[in-house]
Amino acid sequence: MSDPTLSELIQSLRASRAWQRKQDLQQLSAGLFPFAPLIGGEPVMLGDDAAALPLKSLGGESSAGYLLLAAEVIWPPLVRADPYLAGRNAVLTNVNDIYAMGGRPLALVNTILAETGETATEIARGLRDGCERYDLPILGGHLTAAGDFSSVAAFILGRATHLLTSFAARPGDDLLLATRLDGRFHPQFPFWDCAWHLEASVLRDDLDLLPQLAERGLCDAARDVSMAGILGSALMLLEPSRVGAVIHLDRIPRPAAAEGRLTDWLMAFPGYGFVLSVRPNHTPQVCQEFDRRGLACEAIGTVTSERRVLLRTGEAEALLWNFDAEPFVGFTPPPTFRPAPAGG
Repeated sequence: MSDPTLSELIQSLRASRAWQRKQDLQQLSAGLFPFAPLIGGEPVMLGDDAAALPLKSLGGESSAGYLLLAAEVIWPPLVRADPYLAGRNAVLTNVNDIYAMGGRPLALVNTILAETGETATEIARGLRDGCERYDLPILGGHLTAAGDFSSVAAFILGRATHLLTSFAARPGDDLLLATRLDGRFHPQFPFWDCAWHLEASVLRDDLDLLPQLAERGLCDAARDVSMAGILGSALMLLEPSRVGAVIHLDRIPRPAAAEGRLTDWLMAFPGYGFVLSVRPNHTPQVCQEFDRRGLACEAIGTVTSERRVLLRTGEAEALLWNFDAEPFVGFTPPPTFRPAPAGG
């Protein structure tokens, strides 16, 4: 099966339910949750993978770093079809959000709503097994086991000393994709399962590369690859930074299982996947760090000052998104915001 044309690919991405659900976030970015001072007058930008609370504004030392807060609710069709996997994914998505911010997870709480006690047990078992994989304690939560439908949400606390954020991509940066290519597509849902066959220690060490890069000053801008897929997640990194990019489809790492399935690969939610914006002088070292662990990491594009995202393949080029004409999720920093200098 041949790959779709750029026009066909862009049409499929824009029509996908995952992209449409991400655009629903405009209801929040349109002013319901404004940019507002927090404790001690510290601003907190909304729209990142996790909220970052400077510890100095909470009474900590100025060098103490940040507390990170994130939450995820799992897609209801997955909860209905496989409550155990839904519990596991509630952990995985939250953990990825913390590492994508340059942090390390500390603890998790959850909320389970289930139609039956059996469903609640399966969700809870998935949560337990997921947390064991990441050496993460569950501190509590809420359970209603006689609801009209089933749902699971989890809420995570983490900590970072140096942030990775969606507000720090700069024109001239290399746009990198880091992922694991040994895995398999889920037969029913758009998941790339590339984590659960690994030893827990390997999984945790792979994820710890993200805070290590932040702490060494090699990267300050990142986003995890979410249900919006590789390109949708790239848009969610570029938009808050008020930048655009040229992305080369031919440079995107692709597993053998994705041969003839380009759209499926671009829309897959991977167990391990991150988009990073890196100063070009750091790109070789960042890629080498992932390569040492058997992870794919390639420069798939270049960040530009124009707030448009172009796709290229061979000699062909097409517009994927124009942020000046239409928002994707709509979160952008105040006009006076400037990212802190980091890493060259």
